[in-house]
Amino acid sequence: MIDLTCPITDISPLIPHSGEMVMLDKITEFGEDYLIAEMTVKPDCLLLKDGKLATYMGAEILAQGVAAWAGCKCVKAGQPIGLGYWIGSRKLTLHRQDISIGSLLQIQIKRSIEDATGFGVFDCTLIDLSNQQPLVEGALNVFRPQISQE
Repeated sequence: MIDLTCPITDISPLIPHSGEMVMLDKITEFGEDYLIAEMTVKPDCLLLKDGKLATYMGAEILAQGVAAWAGCKCVKAGQPIGLGYWIGSRKLTLHRQDISIGSLLQIQIKRSIEDATGFGVFDCTLIDLSNQQPLVEGALNVFRPQISQE
């Protein structure tokens, strides 16, 4: 059984990503409809280009926050962790061009709506913890196919 005591530092079992594609360092808090996590932008981050993390890549980091929330929910319910898909964004605002290596980021996701088919909308914010300023804000539309209980 995966330990869901926060902070959760072993993120890999909770999301369908593997190896270096796991961007989150730890989950500091989660609940029925939200998750807060952190990550540090490391020099070997796969999303870097020319030594910088383009701020639009923050949307992928936020999507991993949604995946981690779904993973926590599955573990609590005793269900297997399945795939989910980021299918679109609404009102995505980027507050600067890039994010520096070494930046400590906070990922905040909150479920706005989720229906029985697996479609959901999450309000998300990526924050630079050095100055508490938002880097990316917006709503992520996701789809998580429901696993049959037959």
